[in-house]
Amino acid sequence: MMRGSHTARLLPPLLLLAVLGAMSLAHVRAEEPDSRLLQIERRLLCPQCTNLRLDVCETQICFDMRAQIRDRVAGGESDQQIIDYFTGRYGQRVLADVPVRGFNLLLFGWVGGSVALVAVVGTLVLLRLRRSANSTPVAPISDADERWLDEQAAADRERR
Repeated sequence: MMRGSHTARLLPPLLLLAVLGAMSLAHVRAEEPDSRLLQIERRLLCPQCTNLRLDVCETQICFDMRAQIRDRVAGGESDQQIIDYFTGRYGQRVLADVPVRGFNLLLFGWVGGSVALVAVVGTLVLLRLRRSANSTPVAPISDADERWLDEQAAADRERR
């Protein structure tokens, strides 16, 4: 009888631990699709707004796109398949990250080269201005000019 009462006392805490463990596992599994949905939404832009990501835009088209993403994730499509679907439907302007290939690669090279050219030319101009400023001779102040400056400074001190 002692043994049965010992088991009966342990049964409710064990059941409680089992239920809590199952709930936490279900909670973790429930969060995984939400984080996956959020990752996909962050990779897409609203097709109507300018540079506003899908996860923060509140237009009706973005609500519809988020619903489509949920349906496609539930249907078993991969992230890339979903991104490709929206890219095919709205074009590359819907991508939050511009792919570095094709014309975009040429554009990135043009911008990078332009920035480098401006930096090099700017540095050379500044160095040349610095050298020319150091090499310019400064004429000494004559004694008459020195006396005039002293008189002006003294008059200014008297006025105060």
